[in-house]
Amino acid sequence: MGPTDLDHRRGFGAVAILTGLLSLVLVFASAQTPPKPGTYLEFFSQHRGAYIAVAVLFVTWAVIAIPFVVAVGQTLRAQGAVLASAGALLSAVGIALLGFGSFASIGALMALSAAGRPPVPGEAEYQAAIWWNLSFFLSDPALMSWGLGSLLFGKLAWKSGILPNWLAVLGLIGGSAGLLTLAVYQTPMLALVQVTCFAVWAMTLGVKLLKT
Repeated sequence: MGPTDLDHRRGFGAVAILTGLLSLVLVFASAQTPPKPGTYLEFFSQHRGAYIAVAVLFVTWAVIAIPFVVAVGQTLRAQGAVLASAGALLSAVGIALLGFGSFASIGALMALSAAGRPPVPGEAEYQAAIWWNLSFFLSDPALMSWGLGSLLFGKLAWKSGILPNWLAVLGLIGGSAGLLTLAVYQTPMLALVQVTCFAVWAMTLGVKLLKT
């Protein structure tokens, strides 16, 4: 089974291209200098519009990326039906959790910013610091689940004749980055590697589907 066996393959190709483009936008949006401790709420208030855009971007990306990983699982199904299904399920769950976690943490900061003057001085900044640091922990389970799914896709794609081997290697690299996300703390370095590899996967498969 290959990309030609997908139903609505041109539709999935368009979804894949859009997934790749949104993934690249996420990479640039996430590569930012973090605020200094004690200025989280002030920093958020100064960039409120940008954070709202990022929250919308994360949710939109997650909704569009899930059909794409289902298409990847179907494309690689001939190489191992169980592993392909597991890869699609793990990736979809991880992507959904990442979108929700990012939206929830930004939503909490929006609520704190909109609440106005706190009853206790410093209370709002204290809670903002909690949510800012919690955002990293909310992303870890998502990145690990998604990483294992990407790792399975990379394994199935290797020497499959369906997708090029260099793309399989990228899947293995991105998946490993996701699984190792707990090895780093409060830095998006491995997550950026994971999302970049995923973007290349999406763009490549999207072009392949549209050319079929």
